[in-house]
Amino acid sequence: MTNPFQYSNLHHMKKLIPFLFVTILLGMSLNCNQPVIGGLSSKNITGKDAIKKLVDAATQIDTIYIRSIAGSSVSSSTISSATLLASLLNGALVPVAAGIEDDKYYLKDGVDKCVTNIYALGLILENFVTVGLSCDIKPAPVLGLP
Repeated sequence: MTNPFQYSNLHHMKKLIPFLFVTILLGMSLNCNQPVIGGLSSKNITGKDAIKKLVDAATQIDTIYIRSIAGSSVSSSTISSATLLASLLNGALVPVAAGIEDDKYYLKDGVDKCVTNIYALGLILENFVTVGLSCDIKPAPVLGLP
């Protein structure tokens, strides 16, 4: 004769395993700012990649500006040194002005608009000022369980 409690436990266990699996899967998928899961959306960009895009744009604008004011009388090594210095300053100041952290995810459209602003205003304002005044880079949304 079989034990009725043994059947009941087995029956509950068969229902519990799919429930736990779905719960864990759902919990992992809702936290979109986690490194692996946040990267699944094409609307998101890592902070590290966002910083690179902003600093590259700022450095390109600075290079154009330096070349335009230097003229032909300045040596190419002087221009290269000035561009390197501008790149280092952009690398330090632009991420701070944008409020971006390497290990987080941000909405890509905000980063792209900020790059456009750097190109549009970079010859008029300092790059970190342009970023601080005109860029609105938002973190990728993190959805939590209620």
